[in-house]
Amino acid sequence: MEYTELADYEVPTGAITAWEATTDPAQWRSDSRRLSYMHLEHARRAAELGDEWHGHWIGTAFTIEERLDRDAFAATIRQWFARHEALRSAVQLGGAPEDDLVRTTVAPEAVAVSGLSMGVVTSPDSARQTIQDYFDTTVNPLSWPHCVVVTLEPDDGDDRFLVVFGADHTVMDAYTQVFAINELSALYRAEINGEHHGLAEYGSYLDFSDAERHLGGQIDANNSAVVAWRQFFNDSPTSVQPDAMPRFPRCATAGVGAVAPPREPDAGMQVSLSQDLLDRAETARFNEICKAAGGSVASGIYTAMSITSAALAGTDQVRFISPVHTRTGPEWGEAVGWFVGLVPVHVDPAGAQTFTQALPRVAESVSRYKDVGTAPFAPIADLIGGDVTPPGFVVSYIDLRRAQGAAEWERRNARVLRSATRDVDEVYLWINRIPDGINISTRYPSGERRREVEAFIAAFAEVLRTIVGTGDHDYTFAPEMASRASADITA
Repeated sequence: MEYTELADYEVPTGAITAWEATTDPAQWRSDSRRLSYMHLEHARRAAELGDEWHGHWIGTAFTIEERLDRDAFAATIRQWFARHEALRSAVQLGGAPEDDLVRTTVAPEAVAVSGLSMGVVTSPDSARQTIQDYFDTTVNPLSWPHCVVVTLEPDDGDDRFLVVFGADHTVMDAYTQVFAINELSALYRAEINGEHHGLAEYGSYLDFSDAERHLGGQIDANNSAVVAWRQFFNDSPTSVQPDAMPRFPRCATAGVGAVAPPREPDAGMQVSLSQDLLDRAETARFNEICKAAGGSVASGIYTAMSITSAALAGTDQVRFISPVHTRTGPEWGEAVGWFVGLVPVHVDPAGAQTFTQALPRVAESVSRYKDVGTAPFAPIADLIGGDVTPPGFVVSYIDLRRAQGAAEWERRNARVLRSATRDVDEVYLWINRIPDGINISTRYPSGERRREVEAFIAAFAEVLRTIVGTGDHDYTFAPEMASRASADITA
């Protein structure tokens, strides 16, 4: 399962249909449940940008191996919206003394879904552009629906069709993107076969959001999460990553290989790259090595990043922010919503000289702040003060092997999608363990630091391959960067 832009996804030619939820405006009802902190911040940013808000969405693409029955598919989307209140929620500007944005909701039975033909496309590029333009101009945190769907019936057969949906982040996270593949497939099969779908029921993200706001209101300066974040900001910066909120480390590039993205980004946009790191057999071997050394695949990934940083940045200390899910109760299991918290990570091998020696030390260091992710970051940032947002270097590691239907993803050409991002200094690495191995998806600046990121990814991949091939890897330090770091620390 790769996390790619639509421009990098293989789309067939054929007939495209847009499926959009509608409702009578009179059916909307005010709702006292407050928006989550991230929902509120995201929607406020959209309100500030106004007409400049364009092309901010996430989504999923996958094939359903049945013919497209239009009535059944419309019923499938209606059921999806009925099952998840987040999809039937909207925001309005103004109206509450505490928040400038307030929530409205609509009942399941008030939602209708209809299909609108978008024509027949005769080239993959035109298919991608048609879908992307629709998502870019339709999906918005301030207008409903916050999730829209298209189908594409390939012109080379009627035994399957492609489903692609785009959603605003305020109603969806990466887990929702993945869970939707199985859920929509099961709902559709139930419709065409006249059976019950057999899917479990889950709670409402709206209830979770209101509870999160209540929790945030109880956080004070002595809260353990506030203490932990303040400690991370104050104690862990290095000369290579001097900012309190970590940014991608400066890396040497001379004489270092680099990965090559499949295409150049559009003007003003970030570079997007996705590639396999280890295949199934290599991942199994990597797992064995990590376990034998007292760690896990996750801590092994972070240790390999530490070795890469030492070789290119001159320091084995790596700092980044990691998104974590906040589905802490079974009622939130596969609910649609933005269940995400933030955790600071400080990778510290504590002077180890090899991968296997470093692994248990890194595992201990990365677990230091693991419990702060359930506390919302916005009120913590307000209490700490200073310039602590947004994160400039984000690393996500997710094990998706046990997700429903994961074994079918490759055959069904399933991908989670993200819209293109305007060129800023952020560097995001999404590392996923799937049934077929481990892959990495990235977005990073297209400007002067591009070469550093591409060198880091190439070296990181080589470190992993060496560990798999030899069972270990020595730490080596970039002399120039190491001496500069030492001089800075001494001064």
